[in-house]
Amino acid sequence: MKQTNHLLNQIPGTWECKQEHFQAISGYEIRTFLRPLERNQDHLVKFDQTVLSGLKDKSCSKCFSPPHDPATPEQKKASLTRYERRRIDLPDMKNQVDGLSPISYPAHGVYVRPMRSVWLKGIRVELFNSSDVHSNKQMEFQINATRGIFQLAGRVRWVSVNGIGANTLKISTRSPSLLNLQLKYIVYRNTEFDANIVDFAKIRFSETTVTMPIHIQHVQLPWLFIEGKGQIQDRVTVAVKTFLRYSRLRNAIKAVDQLYPGTRIVVADDTPDHLFTSFQSSNVDHFRMPAYTGYFAGRNLGLSQVSTEYFFYQDDDMMITEETKLDMLVSFLDNTNFHLVSVAVARNLFATTFDIFGNKSRTCIDQKTDPGYYMAIKNFPGFYANDVGLNAFLASTNEVKAVGFDPHPALARLGHGEFFLSALGRLRIAACEICSIRHMKGGFDAGNYTLYRRVSKKNTLERNIYNQYMHNVDCFRKQWTRSGETNRNIKKVNKNKKKIKIKNKE
Repeated sequence: MKQTNHLLNQIPGTWECKQEHFQAISGYEIRTFLRPLERNQDHLVKFDQTVLSGLKDKSCSKCFSPPHDPATPEQKKASLTRYERRRIDLPDMKNQVDGLSPISYPAHGVYVRPMRSVWLKGIRVELFNSSDVHSNKQMEFQINATRGIFQLAGRVRWVSVNGIGANTLKISTRSPSLLNLQLKYIVYRNTEFDANIVDFAKIRFSETTVTMPIHIQHVQLPWLFIEGKGQIQDRVTVAVKTFLRYSRLRNAIKAVDQLYPGTRIVVADDTPDHLFTSFQSSNVDHFRMPAYTGYFAGRNLGLSQVSTEYFFYQDDDMMITEETKLDMLVSFLDNTNFHLVSVAVARNLFATTFDIFGNKSRTCIDQKTDPGYYMAIKNFPGFYANDVGLNAFLASTNEVKAVGFDPHPALARLGHGEFFLSALGRLRIAACEICSIRHMKGGFDAGNYTLYRRVSKKNTLERNIYNQYMHNVDCFRKQWTRSGETNRNIKKVNKNKKKIKIKNKE
């Protein structure tokens, strides 16, 4: 190889193979080769302390420590772990694309707080055209963004850089290794505030263009709960919506007091004033609503008064028994990422799933009962992942508050599946066949309750039209689970599994 006035000859250690002759195999031609970055080039970098300081976390000069911590460090850590586990958004994880194109770059996992800086580590060029290197051609690398600017944590000698402090950064050099050395020190700084958005940075080199997402996201503070002694009354609030059915409400309250004494009960009541009876007591908060306000409005009122980590919702004609096993339900939510688990009635599991059809222009939902669940939940026998459960469930307070219960008049008289439609994709739903609640039938109802309970065809039509509009759905087929059907399907599946195991043993 003829000695020339090549830039690579002027920089020691940048091209250890410059004196070698590259001989291609017969029938092949050398077009590109890999240029690994050497470790002995850091002395060529001049660091920018101003940019580096912008990458550090801001220190807090004023700290407030309460005289008495309401929870032990272990309890606080456990509460934070449960909060992080239940988050429905994707975890902060980095996905690096290495060598799948001439450019390696982080394809996911670059996060920056609004108006802050992040070091874009992992960007490098893997393949260079051999003719460009041999001809001492100037190589150009470009990166641009729309919601931020680019800075350099360090400048490399013999590398030309244009656009520092702008949204387009251009780097040029004749040395492949010096180019990759400079790419190690690119910093992105967000300049357009948004609490949660993605800036798509375009990277260009030679004839290749790739897109690197930079997720701009404000910090999301956790919401931790004080466990107290860890008993049911410290961690669960029972919420009940009632209307006229005071004889059954009385039994529902009595059952909670007997099985879980001291547990707070929140009652939301839209019974007319002339029929109202107060159940206010030391552990019962009875809230009066305007008459006939509605079912979901009452649920919202009850939920708004819950301050414990979990709440157990039940209708006023339901009664907790020893088979409800609130301790087991709490343990399930504590140790999984599920937000809500419904129970059975008399060992019959009322559970369904939503099957989504269509595309962006047309969406249809089919509520299915066979088998009524997606899968059995590992390590929790009798628990199943599904989309819709019974009107009796234990749920994580914060996450359900974020979904809420729609108080629209169309849902005032009757509503149930509407909540689970709103929760679809936002909450992880489960159902338990080994925990059940008693459904009370009969008893005296003040006023003409049946008149309000029965829903007219007109109201049903209004509710369906409203649901389809609100969720932007074109068609909706509702198949309510017949009593015991889901339970029979579960037993059938379990029976078939046992047969398979027996055959395998044989």
